[in-house]
Amino acid sequence: MENGKMNKVTKTTKEDAKTTSRGEKCLAKFTAANGNVYGSLTLDIRKAGDYSQPLPVAVRVCHGGQKIFLRLGKSYTMEEWLVLCDYEKSGRRIQLAERNDMKNLMDRVELMVNQLISENNFSLRKLQDRFQGKKDDDSTIITVWDSYIQSKTNEGKAGSARCSKDVRNRFVKDLGTDVSFADINRDFILKWVKIMKKNELSTTTIAIALRSLRTIINMCIANGLMKGDTKEMFKDTGYNKAQSRKHEFLDVATMRKLYDFWKADEAKDKDGNELFLGREKYAIFRDLGLFLFMYLGDGQNLADTLRLTYDELYYATHGKQLRFLRHKTRERNESASEVIFPVTSEIQEILNRYGNVPKLGRRVFPIMSELITPEQEIWVIQRYNRYIREHMAKVAKLLDMEQVPSPTWARHSFATNLNNSGVVPYKYISDSMGHSGGGDITSNYIGAYPLAKMLEYNHYLLNEKSKESTPVVDKKALLEMLKGLSEEERTELMANLSD
Repeated sequence: MENGKMNKVTKTTKEDAKTTSRGEKCLAKFTAANGNVYGSLTLDIRKAGDYSQPLPVAVRVCHGGQKIFLRLGKSYTMEEWLVLCDYEKSGRRIQLAERNDMKNLMDRVELMVNQLISENNFSLRKLQDRFQGKKDDDSTIITVWDSYIQSKTNEGKAGSARCSKDVRNRFVKDLGTDVSFADINRDFILKWVKIMKKNELSTTTIAIALRSLRTIINMCIANGLMKGDTKEMFKDTGYNKAQSRKHEFLDVATMRKLYDFWKADEAKDKDGNELFLGREKYAIFRDLGLFLFMYLGDGQNLADTLRLTYDELYYATHGKQLRFLRHKTRERNESASEVIFPVTSEIQEILNRYGNVPKLGRRVFPIMSELITPEQEIWVIQRYNRYIREHMAKVAKLLDMEQVPSPTWARHSFATNLNNSGVVPYKYISDSMGHSGGGDITSNYIGAYPLAKMLEYNHYLLNEKSKESTPVVDKKALLEMLKGLSEEERTELMANLSD
């Protein structure tokens, strides 16, 4: 979402309208994000002498024992208003469009309230000024950007805050701080794109920068600080482009080569001497192990791997499955971000060498403590991403590999290799990567794929498809991989393979 969680209109509670002693009713109400500001859609009766005369519709906002009325440009007699409130309460569709129009206007007020709160800048006077289109004298695109970064930090979203801050700093470096709201238009954005291209930034980096800027501009427009339409401003600027990564994968044969090298746990020269000793050797093989774990664990990114815990599912399946919420998508749709993957024999080997002793709630790897702050977590993740890049480069050179993979290649390789197998359904690949968006409630209670089927499909991550049509998977090799399965599960798997 471009404006982030803080800019969302909270789900307005359409409470039962209550009649006051003066006969006043409200059509709808809201409570702001901080729980201390309240709004209601009602008639402004402060100067009403005769309720038979049309009275202005307003959003009444209350805070700290004070209130203001923000008029919406509509008016009704009290009798007409009470009828509308009755229609709303009973759910009748009479004058529905009329009521929805007014509730949408109230939603705009709620949005302004929540934005001011997120900026630590709320007061009834500030809200009134913003509603009337008056600009904050001290507001600039940079101050709005800084408040957004702070709000993300306050929400514990250190990664989002860090990314936005990096883009903000690049913006200031390229264009300075003396940027008025009137300066910001399509030509201004194209000017920045030209500068970034001149600085040889990648297509993906430019797109990330533009999406971040678009979020801030949308905030400014919603706050009444500037006018415009970001759809037109950013059209054909490259904000939704990304470089193709189709070449950034290692095929199954190469992954098998890497795994066999890791399992041997030795790197020797032609004379049989160890090339790496002590701490360096341990670090190189550990980081290769992490890369393989990310690949075999359904294409995780490193943030997911280092946050992985021994949870209830691990114990419910007797250590045969692990689960995580994909970090990059959990804010958008938690249920769609859940990934369950099988603990294959290869994964278990990696856990045996580098993992923590299983304990409910404990992190799988001892690399990142649960006690550190979100900012410190980002630092650890970035540091280990760098370690993996550096150590994979050494491994690639030693094994005469043509490609030098980075940590992100684990994810791309998982998807590409299963797809290229010609056997694994696309839906399984998509679901395994946390892309499922069906919103199926039942899937919250039962696994989408049996363990045996997961193992059958993930077998192709390290084993190329047999040329013979049957059996599809080498049974002997697969049984070796499935030593931990019960006799019943083995029987079921063998039956599936023989079909």
